[in-house]
Amino acid sequence: MAQPLTAVVHLVRHANGPAAPDALLASYERHDAGAEHDLVLLCKGFPDAESLAPLRRRARGLRAQEIAVSDDGLDVTAYLAAARALPHRRLCFVNSYATILAPRWLALLSAALDAPGAGVAGATGSWGSHRSFAFSLLRLPNGYRASLSDRRALGPAFRSVGTAPRSGRLQRLAKAALDLPREIAGYPWFPAPHVRTNAFVIQRELLLSMRGGAVTTKSAAYRFEGGTRGLTGQLRARGLAALVVGRDGVALAHDAWPDAELFWQGTQRDLLVADNQTRAYEHGDGAVREALARYAWGPRARPG
Repeated sequence: MAQPLTAVVHLVRHANGPAAPDALLASYERHDAGAEHDLVLLCKGFPDAESLAPLRRRARGLRAQEIAVSDDGLDVTAYLAAARALPHRRLCFVNSYATILAPRWLALLSAALDAPGAGVAGATGSWGSHRSFAFSLLRLPNGYRASLSDRRALGPAFRSVGTAPRSGRLQRLAKAALDLPREIAGYPWFPAPHVRTNAFVIQRELLLSMRGGAVTTKSAAYRFEGGTRGLTGQLRARGLAALVVGRDGVALAHDAWPDAELFWQGTQRDLLVADNQTRAYEHGDGAVREALARYAWGPRARPG
């Protein structure tokens, strides 16, 4: 039997416990992918076969393959290890907290990647800019202009998605000042379109051709996702498009992303694959949703 073109690679971290992979696998069973593929469990940080036993029992009947990697590095570190190990031409990565929301999800992502000039197709994308955000905290000129004027809501909003420390205003400003040189060098100004790595499909050889150092810290992971020399940045420099796909199957170029209710916009009704950050927006109060929407889309934010 010929090997499928695509591998769906689900990252499973031992440190996250059994609930996260159970949620993904339940949604995987509920929603037909719509395209032939191999399911691969990317097992990160499992110390021994005994620790893998519950996951293997849960995945029984799914004919899933396994790749074991250490818990060193971040999600992208594991993705690159899987890309080096697998023979498939095309890889679809879904992260630890992903859940599938609609049928034919893989077929829709794959069809977008088949479009002429496409480099990556993801379930979510953002225009958010670390550089402009850091300048905004310091009240310096930035691409957001007045979009992030209500700073009181920013701390609770970003703590809800796990990207801000529980610190006072002075500490946050001091950190922004210390981070400023790195943010200037590593990120573009707002708008900074980038496909998020919670669920995306890409040609394996193209992913392995990406330049960059080891992704061993949160900062490095953020730069891989949204930095000037990150995944989307490198693809666009090669003349390749970064596309985002919703439930309707329409592949959106970066300038049209705010028009859909996908990531941190409206009610996220078009969302194809959810994760912990889309759920934080969904369950946040009005102030949290507005702050997150404004970070992602600036003056084109339409919080639901």
